[in-house]
Amino acid sequence: MARVAISHVRGDGHAYKFTIRTGDGFDGIQYQARFTAPAEAWTDVRLPVQDFVATFRGRKVPFAPALDPAKVRALGLMISDKQAGSFELLVDWIAIER
Repeated sequence: MARVAISHVRGDGHAYKFTIRTGDGFDGIQYQARFTAPAEAWTDVRLPVQDFVATFRGRKVPFAPALDPAKVRALGLMISDKQAGSFELLVDWIAIER
């Protein structure tokens, strides 16, 4: 089973989204998975590929194809759930494990 590994992550206890784009365009479908970055401790986060949800401008795309890890073109991280205020997310490395 393929999964996205975000290793040696330290955050602030907030919820984040990891985003993946498989197309070259900026304004297309992206795949998102949520995770929480624990505060004050380094940890490893592993997100199974089947847990990524296809979205377009924040709305689910029900008939989009499943995420194909071989087609990844861009990665992103963002604060999630409309959390206001400062935040901190430290990441050592990111990989797709097969």
